[in-house]
Amino acid sequence: MGFKEQIQEDMEKVFFNEEEFAELHSINGREILVVEDSDELAALYIGRDVHTEQLFRDSILFHVRKGDLGMEPVTGMYLEYDGRCLLVTDVKEDEGMYTIILEVNGH
Repeated sequence: MGFKEQIQEDMEKVFFNEEEFAELHSINGREILVVEDSDELAALYIGRDVHTEQLFRDSILFHVRKGDLGMEPVTGMYLEYDGRCLLVTDVKEDEGMYTIILEVNGH
């Protein structure tokens, strides 16, 4: 097994495992396994004048498998996430996975 195959296997068996890190969330009306990452979100905002309480109330950073999302997210679009309409403020793609930051519009 090559390095890329090992990463993919680890992602499936550990990272996106509901018994480990992943949780079901509703995205545009579909139940999808995602991994929310508040630590990575906080690291992105270190040094900015953002209160932690506001940050976690108004922003969500999560990882999702590309194939599970069923669409290509882009900055500036809106996603319905667990019943809330949130603005996509950043998207990164890596190894078959998207990392997405959602924010309440205006924050």
